[in-house]
Amino acid sequence: MKNKMFIFILMSIVLGIACGIFYPEHMLSIRWIGTLFINLLKLIVLPLIFCALVSAITSMGGIKRLGSIGTYTLGYVLLSVSVAVLIGLVLLNVFKPGVGIPASFILANATSTDLKPVEFSSFLLTLFPPNIIEAAAKFEIMPIVFFSIVFAISCLSVGESAKPVIAFFNGLRNIFVKMITWLMYLTPAGLFSLLGSAIAEASLQNRLIESIKGMMLFIVIFLCGLFLQILWQLAVVKFVARKNSQQFIGSASNAMITAFATSSSMATLPVTLIVAKDQNISDEVSRFVLPLATTINLAGTAMYEAVSTLFFCQILGMHLSIFSQIGVFLTAILAGMGATGIPEGGLVTMIMVLRCVNVPTSAIALLLPFDRILDRFRTMANVWGDLVCAVTVDHFVKNRKTESATLLIEMEKEKVLPSS
Repeated sequence: MKNKMFIFILMSIVLGIACGIFYPEHMLSIRWIGTLFINLLKLIVLPLIFCALVSAITSMGGIKRLGSIGTYTLGYVLLSVSVAVLIGLVLLNVFKPGVGIPASFILANATSTDLKPVEFSSFLLTLFPPNIIEAAAKFEIMPIVFFSIVFAISCLSVGESAKPVIAFFNGLRNIFVKMITWLMYLTPAGLFSLLGSAIAEASLQNRLIESIKGMMLFIVIFLCGLFLQILWQLAVVKFVARKNSQQFIGSASNAMITAFATSSSMATLPVTLIVAKDQNISDEVSRFVLPLATTINLAGTAMYEAVSTLFFCQILGMHLSIFSQIGVFLTAILAGMGATGIPEGGLVTMIMVLRCVNVPTSAIALLLPFDRILDRFRTMANVWGDLVCAVTVDHFVKNRKTESATLLIEMEKEKVLPSS
């Protein structure tokens, strides 16, 4: 079925582009189909993000369980995802691939509520609304995210009695994932309408070639960003974890090939565990770190969402202040954590980042033709990051154990010397 869906999507891309060029008026008349697809996506995204974040955070199994392994893992994940988003934002600010692409590519399918201006002060106030239900009704995603995090941490703090609640939200998350899976069957129709109407707008304005060049530049910049992310992590393997970089690349290549083929970090996890064993990572570390990192260490996805949002802002001619870009930075990190296990997860949770700066969610249409292949590359970067996380944490844990053992020996010597 996946192969058939891929063929249908390719056909919808080709037909959408062709019809947008040769039959622009007809494509503009069926724009409502794409709007309907986006509305269905937005319908599911809020409860899905809540359940996904609760599941991701509670998967740690308890605050006490964290210990040194958990602390090192969370520290590395925060560093990794932060650097990834920072790399993406710097590249987009330097090269500005969205400048020159007509705003009609995005505004063609936008609604009036998408285009309300946003200020940093008002954005900050929305993070702490007096009524969480009202915030959800207004589609204000960030309050839901903060509420999800606090709720999940509270579940971990409560302990045993919260297990039924955690199980309930895990099950609810699986239900919403199934709904997203069904919705993705409508992707060819939605893509045909969204892409076709956007091409029609650009074609009528005689700016189609310029727009295609901008999109290709964006894709190249994103792939360069992923390469830089992999590069600095390789330096961590060599200079921090003290591993042979060539041997590590050779072992990790099996997992990365599997990640590219499956486009799923979760599906690649069994291979990742085998690679960890080849690298002599202790079972204690690999069995805890890799499943947790697979859940929350989605640096490639976070980078994708950040650069896409800034790309759309450049198309719309929106100048983001440093505070707004910090908002995108933080939101992309949280969105990446909520994307795990969701089909086309990067696209689904990207709505959360777009709403942070009031970019119309219809902008996602620009990425739909390329998302399948880009998803494979960012999954490779995610899996690579998981392995680097495991080998780094293992290095620090072993060092800590060695230091503790040395300290105990010295203490024993000190006890023996006075008595003699």
